[in-house]
Amino acid sequence: MKKTLHILVLAALLPACTGGKTERYSAGLTVEAVVRVVNDAVGWQLDNMPEQGREVYNPRHTGWADGVFLSAVAEWTLTDDSRGFRERLRTIAADCDYLPAPRTLNPANDIAVSMLYANLYLENPQPQYIIDTITDFQGQLEELRGGWKIITPTIERLDYQMKYYPELETLDFYQAQNQERWCWCDALYMAAPTYALIANITGKDEYREFMDREFWRTTAELYDPEERLFYRDTRFVAMREANGAKVFWGRGNGWVAAAIARLVDLLPEDYPSREKYLSLFADMMSRIVTLQDARGYWHTSLLDPESYPSPETSATGFYTYALWWGLNNGVLDRETYLPHAVKAWTAMVEAVHPGGKLGWVQPIGDAPENITADKNEVYGTAALALAGAEIVEYINSGRL
Repeated sequence: MKKTLHILVLAALLPACTGGKTERYSAGLTVEAVVRVVNDAVGWQLDNMPEQGREVYNPRHTGWADGVFLSAVAEWTLTDDSRGFRERLRTIAADCDYLPAPRTLNPANDIAVSMLYANLYLENPQPQYIIDTITDFQGQLEELRGGWKIITPTIERLDYQMKYYPELETLDFYQAQNQERWCWCDALYMAAPTYALIANITGKDEYREFMDREFWRTTAELYDPEERLFYRDTRFVAMREANGAKVFWGRGNGWVAAAIARLVDLLPEDYPSREKYLSLFADMMSRIVTLQDARGYWHTSLLDPESYPSPETSATGFYTYALWWGLNNGVLDRETYLPHAVKAWTAMVEAVHPGGKLGWVQPIGDAPENITADKNEVYGTAALALAGAEIVEYINSGRL
């Protein structure tokens, strides 16, 4: 095992070449190397937030894509904030007035950014209080929000979602009302951790119970126990790839693996479903690692990489995060999974262009497609940051 790890780390330290240019980032497993890669990638991304695709259903900063990224950066700054990213996040959050995205037909997406607000709230938690008398509403609006002013809009949105959540017999994607439910696997990442964290902050179990119920409803319809993978939504159950395999989207399964990791961290130790989440996670990851390619990447189609040969770094990034989280928490055994985790991190670093741009990220979508090295999106960098934080924790634990 030590010999294998030594070879992997040595290979990671060798310069990688992309398009004839020598990559200047080291994939070495040291705190300094990891911090530099993540900080450069996050810094580049904050300076290059995309404008396209940030309209009605995915508005700038509060929409699901930017929300995923900003929330991940908030978590990264708990590991390292040497470049002052957290202050930039505070400014963005205040400019957004701590609001979730405007209400859409995909309510899970609307609250992805709320993990940012909850993280900022936890810097200085305040009790909830109620103002008895209002003489000047506009002047006392901030007071009216009380000690929960940063998370009040999120609480109001969660309450609304739970009150008006549709109830149908199945999660059939083609039934219009199901678009307002967690009928696609991405929703488990966008919404479940937010509900769990707000339950912890407020002490209201109903948020956690709603989350738990809907997580397992989605799993019951979209998880294939034979393949140990999730369909993106019910449309894909009957589809087949060119090679005859079932269609399992790389990033879609990355959303789920990462969702479970984030969620378990937020659940009480004695929560009844906790072991069930861990069992699902272990089941998935035992399959996921068999689908990693020789370079350390995963592809947009998990079971037909021949048709989709390009590497894909949002899927790879979320699996990298999940692997290192599993190692840190004793869910995945070192001998089996550490070589895959090291190889995955090496692959991620090789995809970072000089200057910090993460390439090979599949654009916003819902199905396998081929991409190019120049493609970038914020959620890919989010996955890189989450993975980096777990790697720093593992290195600091002295177990490497």
